[in-house]
Amino acid sequence: MKADKKTAVTVAVLLASVSAVVHIPPASAQWVVVDPTNYVANFMTQLRAVQSNLNEAKQIQQQLEGLKYQAQNTRSLAQGRWNEGGDTIARLANVLQEGNSLAVSGKDYARQFQTMFPGYKSDKDFSQSYDRWNATTRDSVLGALKVANLQANGYGDEQQALSALKQAVGSTSGQKEALDAANQIALAQVTQMQSLRELMVAQMQAEGTYMAAQTQATHSREESIRDATQYRDTRSGFKPKPIKIGH
Repeated sequence: MKADKKTAVTVAVLLASVSAVVHIPPASAQWVVVDPTNYVANFMTQLRAVQSNLNEAKQIQQQLEGLKYQAQNTRSLAQGRWNEGGDTIARLANVLQEGNSLAVSGKDYARQFQTMFPGYKSDKDFSQSYDRWNATTRDSVLGALKVANLQANGYGDEQQALSALKQAVGSTSGQKEALDAANQIALAQVTQMQSLRELMVAQMQAEGTYMAAQTQATHSREESIRDATQYRDTRSGFKPKPIKIGH
């Protein structure tokens, strides 16, 4: 809850700082007008999707944990619970796929911002951070399979691995191991989505700070131009002497 409030405050400050239109002077004499408000609004939509993904990952993890304990205390799950386990793992596969897509979108936004603001430089390379995030997600899936003593080799991606887990849950052979692995993957996904949320908030803060500085610089520059080009009558203060006629 504290993280959600922090995110909301960050977004509110960011929106306030970029509500104005930023004018960027390129190398040519022509002026280009960029409205960053739409960019921020779209980024906000992605951030809300990350939070939604995180919430669903938590629900899935809790369900898988319950199924895992039930399988440990019985010889195998009842048929209805088999189906529930398979459906839950299918949901987990969708959550992972959506999380990867959100990370790719975050990287796209980083490139888009750099295109809008060629002079922007950040202390952190967000594109590389998103690449590392995706690699960590993949390693978490394969690592969970190894911990559960399931074969991790031979799977081209996370989706194939989870498909194999779904099939294992539907049989008495390796059922407990499959549920344990799926539970570990769901736990890792919760952590990963929290990390992705923090990464996107950090990106928003860095970009918002830059846009606010650009806005301030633009306003100062425009004010200086107005002052420099303001017309001043050189005869200001001049009073002509009265002319007397007929003397």
